[in-house]
Amino acid sequence: MLRTAGVPQRAGPALVWRPQAVAPAAAAAAAALPGAMHAEAAAPQSRLQQHGRQQVLTGSISDANTPWLAKLLHSRGVDLVRVEVVPDDKRDIVETVLRLRERVGADGFVFTSGGIGPTHDDITYESIAAAFGCHLELHQPTVERMQEHYDKRGVELNEARLRMARLPKDDSVEVLFTPGLWVPLVCIHGTYILPGIPRLFQQMVEAHAGRFRGPAAYSSTLFTNLGEGDLAAKLSGIAALHPAVRIGSYPNTDMGVGESVKGKPYKVKLQFEGRDKAALQKAVDAVREQLDVFTLPA
Repeated sequence: MLRTAGVPQRAGPALVWRPQAVAPAAAAAAAALPGAMHAEAAAPQSRLQQHGRQQVLTGSISDANTPWLAKLLHSRGVDLVRVEVVPDDKRDIVETVLRLRERVGADGFVFTSGGIGPTHDDITYESIAAAFGCHLELHQPTVERMQEHYDKRGVELNEARLRMARLPKDDSVEVLFTPGLWVPLVCIHGTYILPGIPRLFQQMVEAHAGRFRGPAAYSSTLFTNLGEGDLAAKLSGIAALHPAVRIGSYPNTDMGVGESVKGKPYKVKLQFEGRDKAALQKAVDAVREQLDVFTLPA
């Protein structure tokens, strides 16, 4: 299971999912996977937890959901700050969901991905129900949507498929539907349970994205021909004085080890991100004053 977590300035989302082959005061997110992947988010923190089945842990599939979700959440003011991968083990899933849920707080979000299919190892619903002390119950509106879906395809709605309609039953549970899909999006105590198939995962999150929002994000980029070892001391000092701004240092990966900057546009990129526009500008100004930096045309 893969889990992710994060934190916004106000309540953020957390999620858990099973990945499929082809996932200052801002919201943050963290993720974890049990054979599946989980993600969670909260305000002021958000986390993402993903459940991706054993295939993720064995390297037989790659996670397409976390990168996509991180971008969407970030654009909505929620930062994905943690991702965890855990095996298809009920005890591990329960422990991870509860830990991430506590970390993001009452207003945060947790997302899970995968593990809601018809087979024996699809244990996300039962694990999350156990985590919150409730039971599973056949959800009739989901059954009706499944029946219509399978009837159109001439496929039997057998007991195995009906497992996918056995959902956690609790006063806090919301069952949300996405236009054109029978698959339910179950939310229990701020934990959103999603399928691992990227197409479905993305369609369902986008349909309900209005639920996941934090403060606006601002960014700025500078470049330098100094090496990271030459700018590290001053950059660390500036970062310490501007805690509301994230300052990242990224070497130009097109340059070989020991290669001269000659002919290259830059040696290191400095990326600034924050929710407070004025604070971000102060950090940028401080770097401009203390380091030899420049901008590049867009």
